[in-house]
Amino acid sequence: AVAKDKAFSFYYPQSLAALARAGAEIVFFSPLADGSVPEADGIIFGGGFPEMFAARLAANGAMLKSVAAAAAAGTPIYAECGGFMYLTEELKDFEGRTHAMLGVIPGRSVMQGKLQTVGYVQASLRKKTILGASGATLRGHEFHFSTFEPREEEHFSWGFTFEKNRDGSVYPGGYADDNVLASYLHMNFLGNRAAAENFLQAALAWRRKRG
Repeated sequence: AVAKDKAFSFYYPQSLAALARAGAEIVFFSPLADGSVPEADGIIFGGGFPEMFAARLAANGAMLKSVAAAAAAGTPIYAECGGFMYLTEELKDFEGRTHAMLGVIPGRSVMQGKLQTVGYVQASLRKKTILGASGATLRGHEFHFSTFEPREEEHFSWGFTFEKNRDGSVYPGGYADDNVLASYLHMNFLGNRAAAENFLQAALAWRRKRG
């Protein structure tokens, strides 16, 4: 199940095509308009502009409950940038208004007055996740105006160690749990085919577990 509407619109077409070639049957849904996530073995939230539709996303309580329930049950969920923000507890918009989000990730995203980072990165997994083993490296880019504030930074389950190609700076990023991986990384599955295979294997394992 792939979230796709005005709030979540950034996907590389080749990335979704790579998932389809690897065996995925892709079903689109709208966190803005639909009442629940479709029946699926995995869920993907891409990038976009959730801050521009935060009030509408927060008002769709049925969808929030549906996705949160899927996450709690064990459905593999991968989220990038705007999707990462949607999975947090709340989103503070450009006007300083706070909107309740999914609450899957213990922390909040806060919009800032200027671009926070842009550029290509290498992202190394800090633990085994639905996209690969600990230490596996994914390549992509970051582009975001928001910052993420973990609720308890000392005990936060960071998903990646990021390294910027431009200046070599290294920093933690994202969130990883048994079945959830989310961060500011924009990644193309066509160039990260092992990650695509691992996500589909996680989805297949989840299907088998449910019988």
